[in-house]
Amino acid sequence: MMLLTGILLILLVLVCGWQGLTIFFSLGLNFVVIILALVLVAGGFEPLIVSGLLSLILLATSIFMNTKQPLTAKTAFVTSLIVVVGLLIIIVPLSQLAATYGFGAEDAEEIEGFGLAIGLSFQKISIMMIILGSLGAIAETSIAVASGLVEILEYDAQMGPKQLFKAGIAIGEKIIATAFNTLFFSFFGSFLSLTMWFIQLGYPISKIMNHKILIGEGLALLIGVSGVIATVPLTSWLLNYFRKPKDE
Repeated sequence: MMLLTGILLILLVLVCGWQGLTIFFSLGLNFVVIILALVLVAGGFEPLIVSGLLSLILLATSIFMNTKQPLTAKTAFVTSLIVVVGLLIIIVPLSQLAATYGFGAEDAEEIEGFGLAIGLSFQKISIMMIILGSLGAIAETSIAVASGLVEILEYDAQMGPKQLFKAGIAIGEKIIATAFNTLFFSFFGSFLSLTMWFIQLGYPISKIMNHKILIGEGLALLIGVSGVIATVPLTSWLLNYFRKPKDE
């Protein structure tokens, strides 16, 4: 573990220069924050409140520490926060309807000797996991779109709001496909071993496709992609909004 961490630090410095140290430090800080959040949830704190505070801290460290351009950082941070709040509003009722939280039937043997009355809401923990899983893709998309638009403004500061918005959508179209593939491969990789086990046990396709774990992972994938898609137009609009006072 220490060897891989050292290799990561060396590669960051070689590729990004001294900025790589900032990236590495923000990564370590985010790791500590996530561990602290898990301890708080396990200690009985409200998971949704912890999720909100955790999202705020993770976005602040990831965006402001690694983005030098103020307009890009401000736009990406505000956009990501709005999208995360919107996802929370959507996820809560969807999670209740889907009922994919908790343990699957395959976990029964491993947990039969333990008590489940631990005072935690598995539904809220599931929501927390979905938000954290979507956070990186949303922030990455927002930074990419905002950075591209700021680069365009450096060459044409007088570009109108409509033209700049269209440029943001054009940039976002290319990013959405990449972000979707990233989330999809993550989903496929996390479910691969369990799927192979199902096939070896002779599970019919209908049972696999309707399995609680698969539906939960699929729900997280769709919510993450929806957040990425919503990020593109919102980033384009907010960047136009934040640059207005300078143009007028």
